[in-house]
Amino acid sequence: MPSIGDTKARLLRGVVEENINVVQGVRLKRIGRRATRVKVWLWVAIIGLAVGYLSVATQGVSRGGPPTSAVARAPAPAINPIASEPVPETEAPLAHPRPIDRNAIPLRVKTVVIDPGHGGDPGAIAESGLAEKDITLDIALRLRRLLQEAPFEVLLTRDTDRRLSLDQRVQFANENKADLFLSIHVNSMEPHTIRALETYYVGPTNDLHALNLASRENQESGYSLSDYKQILEKIYVDARRDESHTAARTLHSELFHTLKVDNPELENRGVRTAPFVVLIGTQMPAVLMEIACLSNPEEVELLTTEQYRENIALALAQGIRRYASSLTVAARKGS
Repeated sequence: MPSIGDTKARLLRGVVEENINVVQGVRLKRIGRRATRVKVWLWVAIIGLAVGYLSVATQGVSRGGPPTSAVARAPAPAINPIASEPVPETEAPLAHPRPIDRNAIPLRVKTVVIDPGHGGDPGAIAESGLAEKDITLDIALRLRRLLQEAPFEVLLTRDTDRRLSLDQRVQFANENKADLFLSIHVNSMEPHTIRALETYYVGPTNDLHALNLASRENQESGYSLSDYKQILEKIYVDARRDESHTAARTLHSELFHTLKVDNPELENRGVRTAPFVVLIGTQMPAVLMEIACLSNPEEVELLTTEQYRENIALALAQGIRRYASSLTVAARKGS
């Protein structure tokens, strides 16, 4: 039978072990609670950092620049300004192409395309019934005959009374690689007392009369809005404008001085620019001439005579020869 001492010792050990277990359990619970709190605070911190980063990045993107760093950047070192030196330039940029010197690229007239205005449709009509389409065709046929012995080929867009679109006239000249394009027309103007000679080459204009005339002649242009940019480029920066201008001046001068003899009331309206479709689309120097006014009774009477129409053709033939000769002279100077 155990003694009283042994029993006390056993009871004491049991109490001690129970207290140890309680203490350890309390510690473990505390450690668990602390660990839980640490984990919670750690996640809160991580979420807070993530939200802050995304907010800063979004602001950076919305401002069009890279996201700013949370770490303050050191201020950039000051850059001492360098005295700017002017960049040497030979000349200011050109708004338009520089005219080509004829001596640099010798040019010659080999093919001339004559375009009798209208055809099929009468064009302008005099009170007597004389139609523009008949006058232009008659003069074109005479002009071809007069140039038969010239050192270049002469082609007509039409040699009968047939309808041609403006696009077909342009295509004919371009396909035949013409070196000069001449479109012949007869005007109709108010008041009827006007007797005017006008010559046009491609270019912009603010002249109301020229715009109205171009609008009337361009009725069947065939162009659409998709061609608008190309049309503007040809009108404003077409490099052949200078040659067209030279040809227009030569032909106009020759015709005016020839007709002035039999038509002393003739008004010299000079050489002008206008956006005629046949001048825009052709790829060579191109001229459009309004040789008379069917609205003027006196000029209509002159146009009904073969001699006056022959004089017009003779003057145009002489003008074409003069223009072609000026190119040949320039080519010789460059050789």
